[in-house]
This record gives sequence, structure tokens and C-alpha cells, in this order.
Amino acid sequence: MTHAQPARTAARMLVQPVVPLLALALAAAFTAAVAQAITPPPVGTPAPAAKSTAKPGARAVPTAPREVDWDELLPKDARAKFFGGPPPPVHDTLGEGGLAAQQVMDFSVNKDLDGDDIKIPGFIVPLDIGKDGLVSEFFLVPYFGACIHVPPPPPNQIVYVRMAKGIALDSIYEAYWITGRMKVVNKTTRLGASAYQLAASNVEIYKY
Repeated sequence: MTHAQPARTAARMLVQPVVPLLALALAAAFTAAVAQAITPPPVGTPAPAAKSTAKPGARAVPTAPREVDWDELLPKDARAKFFGGPPPPVHDTLGEGGLAAQQVMDFSVNKDLDGDDIKIPGFIVPLDIGKDGLVSEFFLVPYFGACIHVPPPPPNQIVYVRMAKGIALDSIYEAYWITGRMKVVNKTTRLGASAYQLAASNVEIYKY
């Protein structure tokens, strides 16, 4: 036996115990990794955020205008007393005691509507009719005859409407859907005052 053989034998004796220990360590690490992968997160752990599928630079799809009823034009604390019907009619130009029918000047509004795109039904009271017979400026009111046969509703129940292009108003007896951008802005005319203004983008017949 050469001097190298005892050295190699000693080396093998040192390595042999290490191999099982290394194998055990690797097996333990693998088992821990698998357990972590399949263990559900604790209750209350927020889920990872989903990746956005929107393409860079893509425009957001505009939302449809929100349908609004007339009670929503009032402040929340006033809606319980809302009455949507007209007052008694006045068929002459003067009311009781020879005085013109007076508008109740209530300008309290729902400020949440300011700047909203809405769709609201109502009756049209023309304020200006062009030489071509088209109406581009009018009051929208909740019932027929308002500002004409009955006292005007309070300002918070009248919407002053303007349109870039006039419309042919076939009948003032028809109800219409008016769509556009609402603003909380006062407007005073010879027929009364309003607490809202609407830049109308669409007018269509209301179908019952």
C-alpha cells in the first residue's frame, strides 16, 4: 500500500457521513417550499391586485347619463315633503286679488348634481323661438302648464335648458326626455327663475 491510499481512504470516510446530511437538508427545503405553495393565506390577507388588461393610451368608455327624477333636484332633507303635482290652475293673467301668480322662491338644491351628465323627463316651456321656428332655449318643468296656466314651480323644480341647435317643437303637450350636462346655476326670465341649467345634447319624446 502506497502513502496515497491511506489519504484517499481517510477522505472517503470524511465525505460519506456528509452526503446523507446534505440529502436530508435538500429534502427538508423542498418539503417546506411545497407546503408554502399550497398553504392558503391567512383570513383577511388582501388578494393580489389583478393585472390591468387595458392597452396603454386606451380611452375610458364614457358612462351612460344617469336618469334623474324631479325629487332628486331637492336637497335630501326636503324630499319627504315632495309633491310633484301642479297647484290649482289660474286661467287669467292675474291671480287672487288682481296679483300675478307668484313663484315660491326656493333655491335650495342638490349640489351633487352639479357637473353630472343626466337624463330627465319633463315638459318644455319655450323661452325663445327663432325665425326658423326652432326652439333652442326653454324651461323644463315637471308637469304640463307650468309657467303658463299655473304658478311657476319653485326654482329648484325648474331647469333652464340651452341647445347648440334648435329643435322643432311639435307640441307643448308632449313630455320629453332631455339629456345633457347639469349645472347648479340660477337663471331668471320673464316667466320665472330656475336654480339649474342644462346644456342639452339630446331631446326625445317620452314614451309612456
